[in-house]
Amino acid sequence: MEGSGRMHRDSSSSTDLRLAQLLESERRNMKQLWRRVRTVAIAGGAILVAGSAAGAQVTFTGNTFGCFYTSATAPTDCTGLLASTGSLTYSGSTFNVTSNPADGLVAIGAGPSTPNVNNLGSFKLVDGDHDYTGENFALFMNVTQPAGVMGNHLYTAMVTGNLTNATSGNIFIDFVNTPHDFTFADGTTLSFSVDDVSVNDQSMGGTGTTVAVTGHGFTHAATVPEPSSLALLGTGLIGIVPLFRRRRRKV
Repeated sequence: MEGSGRMHRDSSSSTDLRLAQLLESERRNMKQLWRRVRTVAIAGGAILVAGSAAGAQVTFTGNTFGCFYTSATAPTDCTGLLASTGSLTYSGSTFNVTSNPADGLVAIGAGPSTPNVNNLGSFKLVDGDHDYTGENFALFMNVTQPAGVMGNHLYTAMVTGNLTNATSGNIFIDFVNTPHDFTFADGTTLSFSVDDVSVNDQSMGGTGTTVAVTGHGFTHAATVPEPSSLALLGTGLIGIVPLFRRRRRKV
């Protein structure tokens, strides 16, 4: 009887020891699993941040054209409309600009030239003798690169300035400054607005004054995750698999 009791106690002790070892092994496995999961989470977060950052440079190319109108509804294009009214004339432009990698700022604002480059066109006012108040202007901004643009490329403005019987004066082209949002085929986005324009005709000898149309906005580039980030994510996922298999075998 005594020998039987000793064997029972030894068996219980062995079972307790194995249970304690198993629990310790499970604790270590869970600790390793948590480390792997944390590594994967950090890698995934880095990839998400890289994918939505404004830090990548984006080049935008395109052109502008415009026309004046007096109807209550803005035109869909400039067919049958003129780019001049009274002594005020608009000239279109081409642009090729790159965003600032630090904050995603896109500025199109070079001075007027012939032809216009890297602005949104220009207005030229020669002398006066015309009432511009109540007329409207439609500016069309066509972005050709990046490709696959979707968004409203029409910017409208109200013209104010009565220069009737005046040899000089001011005209204000008041654009609707609400930014327009553009989305491109590669996932890049651009929020862009056009600045108001003031033209002060101080012509000498009838040469007139020319002022550029400018605009600004912000872009977010759809960047591709760096290979190092993808490798880190893959390493973490691969490392988790053996831990799950080990747990399944023990269960």
